[in-house]
Order: sequence, then C-alpha cells, then structure tokens
Amino acid sequence: MKMVLDGADGHRQSVLALIRTKSTLKAASIACGRNHGYFHQYLFQSKPRFLPEDVRIKLAQYLGIAENRLREPELLVSADMPVSASAETRPRLMVYGRASDLEIDMTLPVAETERPATLTHVIDAFAAYVHDAALSPCLPVGSLVYVDPSKPLRPGDFVLVKRAATARIAVFRGRIADGVMLDFGGGREESMGIGQLAAICKIVGVDYP
Repeated sequence: MKMVLDGADGHRQSVLALIRTKSTLKAASIACGRNHGYFHQYLFQSKPRFLPEDVRIKLAQYLGIAENRLREPELLVSADMPVSASAETRPRLMVYGRASDLEIDMTLPVAETERPATLTHVIDAFAAYVHDAALSPCLPVGSLVYVDPSKPLRPGDFVLVKRAATARIAVFRGRIADGVMLDFGGGREESMGIGQLAAICKIVGVDYP
C-alpha cells in the first residue's frame, strides 16, 4: 500500500482518513470539480503543496466538516501572533481569500503562510489566492500570489489592485493623466482614476496549484 509522503505526513494522513470515512479519493476529487486523480496526487506526491481555498471549502462541505481541519499546518493562522507585529517578530505572511469569483476580501486574512526570503524585511508584504479565471493560464485559479507594496511598478507587471475592502489582480499597462491602465484578463484594458484606488501593489512571486 502506498504511504503518504514523509514530510506532509501527519496532515495528509489525516486528510486521507477523513476522505476515506465517507468516500474514495476519486469521488472526492470529482465532487470538488477536479480530475479524478487530484487527491491522489495531493496526498502521495504533494502536488499541489497546499490545497487551494476553493478546493478546501468544497471538500469540507462534501465531508461535512469544518474547513480549517483541511488547512495545512503552514497555513493555519497563529492565534497568538498579532497582525500588527513587525516582519522581524512575525515571519509569516497574512493570506487573503475570496470575496467573490473576481474579488479578494482584504478585510480579514483567511490563513498564514511562510514568508519567502525575498520578503523577509518587507513589513507590509502579504499573499492572496487567485479566484479570477480570466487570469489563466498565467495565474490559474488556486494560485497563491506574493505581494510587495514597496516595489515600483513597470508596464507588464502583475499587480493587486485594492479598492476599499476588496481587491482584484490585473496586469499594469501604464499611467495615464488621471489614473492608470489595467488589464483584468483576456486583453480587456480598463482605465481607473486615482480616486478609485486604495493602492496598486506589485506581485513578486507565485505558488501554482
């Protein structure tokens, strides 16, 4: 019998047991809208390294359990680490999740993840899940993007565009007289005035699902 990979072991063994109490790996994969081998690859090959938020939510609903039981240990929010702590005392990044099929909810993080070395001293860095299918194939749904608000923008950069409590991911096309030009996927360029924006932050890295 195949064993879950060492290293993901305790958590993936737990997920395997949860799925097998109700179903099969194939049936669970299909119920979550993925190919029939999806959970086999996740459990035995660590592909993907973490379950995308949309898959966790669907699997939790399918199994009738709380979604946080399916979060990998590195994505669990640390309850005793305040959000305002500095990067030096807070090595992990806040991860923001779905507000809608297009938007990211920036009001409350859904998880934490390890801080990449390149963002060690970037206090305002954060991460977010991709939900907008229009960004594929460059940023497929389920990807985790890393954001550095301190980096200058250049045409062609992927950016996270914040508007009040939500955000969307786009390609930065350049500046215009009273705002910026953005491509939200599929070559659909839109202009946005400065007054509509809370911030535009550069995406500097991505973990693919």
